[in-house]
Amino acid sequence: MNNKVTMGVRILFGLFCLIFGLNKFLNFMPFPPIPGDGGTLMGIYASSGFMKIIGVLEILGGLALISNKFVPLALTFLIAIMFNAILFHALHDPKNIVGAIVGFVLGLILVYAYRDRFKSLLSA
Repeated sequence: MNNKVTMGVRILFGLFCLIFGLNKFLNFMPFPPIPGDGGTLMGIYASSGFMKIIGVLEILGGLALISNKFVPLALTFLIAIMFNAILFHALHDPKNIVGAIVGFVLGLILVYAYRDRFKSLLSA
């Protein structure tokens, strides 16, 4: 993959994660209420501090991607967060799944770009 494209996707995904991570602390983009069990689950996540942990991981991962340091490590936990976001939205809030899909696809593009670093994890 082209180095400039990889750098652009890396910075874009880094900013994506940084902004959504900071939002978990600063709440500058309030999320609409989620109806039903999804809302209950999100309330539990928020009151338990779980979302703050996710926010810290997103901030650290975003900074790692932007600074081009520890990229494979950052991608490892950011892809897991994005995958879980897709599952949550698919099961509880499908109309708001687009952001999670965008983040996941950006992450997968980077995993492909850094596939040489993931060979041992992806080998059978």
